[in-house]
Amino acid sequence: MFRGLYTATSSLLTNNKKIDVVSNNISNINTTGFKKDLVVVESFEDALINKMNGSMDHQRLQRAGNVEVTEGQGYYEIASNTGYIRVKTHTGISFHDKAKFTVGEDGFLRTFYKDQNGEIDSSNGYEILGNKGSIYVGDGELEINKNGEVYVDGELVDSLINSTHPSVIGTMNSGVKLERIETDFEQGQLLRTGNTLDFAIKGDGFFRIETEDGTRYTRDGSFKLNGNREVITSEGHRVQGFDGSITIEGEEISITPFGEIMADGEIVDKFNVVEIENVRNLRKTETGLYKIEEGLEVQYKNFDGQVLQGQLEQSNVDPIKEMVSMMTLYRGYETSQKLIKAYDETIGKAVSEVGRV
Repeated sequence: MFRGLYTATSSLLTNNKKIDVVSNNISNINTTGFKKDLVVVESFEDALINKMNGSMDHQRLQRAGNVEVTEGQGYYEIASNTGYIRVKTHTGISFHDKAKFTVGEDGFLRTFYKDQNGEIDSSNGYEILGNKGSIYVGDGELEINKNGEVYVDGELVDSLINSTHPSVIGTMNSGVKLERIETDFEQGQLLRTGNTLDFAIKGDGFFRIETEDGTRYTRDGSFKLNGNREVITSEGHRVQGFDGSITIEGEEISITPFGEIMADGEIVDKFNVVEIENVRNLRKTETGLYKIEEGLEVQYKNFDGQVLQGQLEQSNVDPIKEMVSMMTLYRGYETSQKLIKAYDETIGKAVSEVGRV
């Protein structure tokens, strides 16, 4: 009974956070260069449930099923009804009868998800544990046989299937939890404004901005000139070129597709547009600006897009999809409320009525 109450409560809290994120997305539909946020959730750790004073023929249990191993494009999927696969999470070890995993960047077997381009991303994946603990593959040749045994370069290193006590009858978890909030950096539509100091990036780059708190990055190219003829953002932060702050003395301003800034027909500087490889580690700060997560360094790569003048990138929020999502979340929220109320009334009856008996 209490476990059901926990499950309903976790759903309510998670939906509440989702509603906050979707509301923020909707409120920024008209914000230049805004990138929508996505809430990533996961279930709580699956715990083993045991019989009380139960008994079972352990040998017969082991012969009751088999192991299925499927190899996909860059990943493996394993399922078993004779034991469990252990997954090491931030808050404990979770038990599953099936799992998908790949070889992570650190060489260990890890869970993964696919990004918006369909590419496997294991950077936030959890470790898959064998009977001996973490399983390291590195650059070796990985093979998993039909018994769930792991071979690296032809040598047996561990087994993925963990046998359980005969009294184990299954697994159970306590609902869902918030894993993280991610930003969707998909390109927004370009809007033609005709303004000389409006710029849009076509590609995956960012304008580099210098603030009092350090370097920041933005997709919002609605710039202007200050009293010193320096190119600045709407909040007054200096836009960076390859020679530092960009100063334009001429009257007729134009740019090339490569971001070179021309004043009266002469090149005076170039926008320092950078493409960031670890873009998932960018965090939103003030309006339209991003910074790298604390403790990490920006990993740059060559920018191969274009900078367009007289255009601005619109928000990548789809208002119809966000409104549909909002209505779905509200229904889920109301359902969780009703479940919690029902559990509360049931517990009340158990205390007041059963207690009298």
